[in-house]
Amino acid sequence: MKFLKPISVFFACVFYISSLFAQEHEHVHGRNEIGFSGGAIYSFDHDVWGGGIHVHYFRTIGKHGKWSLGGSIEQVWAEGGHFNVSAGGKYQITDRLSIGVLPGLTFFESDESDSHNGHDSLGDPRFALHFELVYDLFHWERFHMGPAIDYSWTKDDSHMMIGIHAACAF
Repeated sequence: MKFLKPISVFFACVFYISSLFAQEHEHVHGRNEIGFSGGAIYSFDHDVWGGGIHVHYFRTIGKHGKWSLGGSIEQVWAEGGHFNVSAGGKYQITDRLSIGVLPGLTFFESDESDSHNGHDSLGDPRFALHFELVYDLFHWERFHMGPAIDYSWTKDDSHMMIGIHAACAF
């Protein structure tokens, strides 16, 4: 599988760099987070690479809880391109590592053009599951940034994104 080599190189670099910057103090996490991820997308069903972005908002349950609830939107530019909206939860595994699970709806690009405005139309919505694993490599006050890997699944398409996550907590 040709997508495994870039992924293994990506994570080897991430873990090496994180060992250089490892710190023992706890980071400040706010109750609210607005985050952005961007990166390279690999479509398993179409065997192609493309690009994508993912934006989310989460609010922590409880004052110092490890669980958060929120929502996200995602745009994928590749064969099988789509727009996704979802809502779900995130769990803070460690001070730097979190995992999110967001079920939602995916709207695939349709081949038919909208004759009224010349834009491509979106097809019927399909159930989707979006998973994200984020490692906060750098912390500056309430801003954090690091590598992310996302996996999205629908009945008609599945893809993963490797990229960079940046967020602001407040």
